[in-house]
This record gives sequence, C-alpha cells and structure tokens, in this order.
Amino acid sequence: MAFAVDDVKLKSALLKAIKNHDTAAVKAIADGGHESIDRDDVLQEKIYIYLEAEDERIRLAKEKAKADVIAAQKKAKADAAAAQKAAEEKAKSDTLAKQRAQQKAKADAVAAQKAAEEKAKADALAKQKAAEKKAAEKKARADALAAKKAAEEEKRKKALAAQKEKERKAAAEQKRKQAAAEKKAAAQKTAAAKPAPKPSVKTAPKVVVPTVVAAPAAAAAAPSAEKMTEEPAIISDKKLIGTWKQLNSTKVTTFAINQDASFNLEEVEDDGTLTLLGTWKSNKNIFMLSIKKVQRNAHSRKTDIHRIYKIEILSNHRLVLRDQRNRIAYDLKR
Repeated sequence: MAFAVDDVKLKSALLKAIKNHDTAAVKAIADGGHESIDRDDVLQEKIYIYLEAEDERIRLAKEKAKADVIAAQKKAKADAAAAQKAAEEKAKSDTLAKQRAQQKAKADAVAAQKAAEEKAKADALAKQKAAEKKAAEKKARADALAAKKAAEEEKRKKALAAQKEKERKAAAEQKRKQAAAEKKAAAQKTAAAKPAPKPSVKTAPKVVVPTVVAAPAAAAAAPSAEKMTEEPAIISDKKLIGTWKQLNSTKVTTFAINQDASFNLEEVEDDGTLTLLGTWKSNKNIFMLSIKKVQRNAHSRKTDIHRIYKIEILSNHRLVLRDQRNRIAYDLKR
C-alpha cells in the first residue's frame, strides 16, 4: 500500500513539474529508475512531448528576445518622428482652436439674446396657464362639494330603505316562530296518546383472527480458496540466455537476453511500442538490468536506470521475475 502511495506522489510530482516548466525536475524523475514511470505509456508520451516542446520554447524565446531588440530600436525612431509630427500638429491645432473660440463667443452672444426672448415668451405663457389652473381648481372644488351632498342624500335614502327591510324581516321571523311553536305543541300532544314500542336486541358480530405463517430461513455457503504452488528456481546464466516471450490480451512482450551481457526488451501494444536497451547480470537468484536507452515509438532518449528482480522460476521453457514489491513483473516462455 505504501508503494502505491509513493507512485501516486511520484506521478503527481512529475505532472506538477511539467505544468510548472521545471525541466530539471522532469529529467530527474524521468531518469530516476522508477519503474512505475517507465512502464506508464501515457507519462512516457508526456515526457517526450514536454522535452521537445521545452526545446522549442527556448529556441522561440531567444528569437523573440532578438526580435524585441530590433522592434525597440524601430519604435524609438518612430517615437521621435511621431513626437516631431505631433508638435507640428499641435501648433496648427492651437491656431484653429483660437479661431473656433472666437466664432463660439459670437455664437454664444446670439444664442443668449435668443434665449432671453424665448424666456420672456415662456414666462407670459406660464402666467396665463397658472390663471387657467386656478379657475379649474375652483370649479373642481364646487363640483366635489355638489357630489358630496348628492352622495350623502343617496346614503340616507339607502339607510332608510334598509331599516324598513329589517323591520319587515323581523316581523316575518316572529310570525314563523309562533307557527312552529304551535305545530310542536300539537305533535307532542299526539305522541303522548300512542303506546311506547318494545326495544330490539342485536347480537355482536364474530371476530375472525388471521393466522401468521413464518418465513423460511436462508442459508449460504462460503467459497473455498485455491492454493498455488511454484517450482523452485535453479539459477544458471546459460538458462537465462535466449529470447523469451509473454502474450496477454493487452500487449506482447519480447525479452532478448544476449550472451554479451546486453538485452533488448520490447513491449508492443495497440497504441505503440516501448523498447528498453542496456546490459544485464545475475547473482544467485537476483537478476539486474541497467537500462541505457528508452524508446517509445519514434521518440527515444538516453538514460541510466537500474532495475532489480528476483528470479522466481527458471527452467528451459519458463522464466518468472518478481519486482521489489514482490509482484510478478514478467512470466515469460520460449
């Protein structure tokens, strides 16, 4: 579990270095011999793309700095010419502004005289409208007073009519109550003359109690685990030398262990090929690789990475290597 956390931190540090354009950190992590980085095709592709982009960025930065110097020189000349032209334009503009100011003063005087005349006319019209408004307000007050009196008279008439209707309804209600009392007294007199009926006896209904059926209990059996056994490794450099292969659903691995202590490890997948080149050596059941070159499709780079494996099984037809986390890294056959 600790190694998984370290891998996550390592990959996070690599992605952060790429994002921050920290080329030194990117190279240090890429060449640090971390198997999780070297075997991650997506990260390998990002490393290649980043290093190429970084070289291009540095080249463009140098070209831009040179262009900026030339542009600054041209700008200085242009600014001097523009300043001279601006001075000449300002002199012309000042003369024209003076002429326009004189013309504006004359126009303002004419406009002031015209405004005074218009104000006099407006004042006279406003005085006339104020008199008309005062007369209209006087008439409105007279109309409101007449309307108020008419509303009060209408209200008085409606109140008188409502009082008469109330008295009529009260008289009718009194008459109805008197007739109902007489009818009730007659009914009581008739009922007293009749004999009382005998009471009937009712039986209570039967209550049906439902029965409850218990549900059957379920039983489950636990699965049994199978144990795997492996044959012990008898280590021999002679047995190691040769070409080994491993095939699965995602990739094909070809591992060539050469007699001159060199090796060629090739992993072919749907999206490309990863090739590792370098030297090897073994000591008892320890198998060590010194990776000198990493190539992903058309991209390649030099490196100095060391990997150590434990030889779990070694026979004439099978080679099983475990990594430092005790996981099976390769299960090869020939």
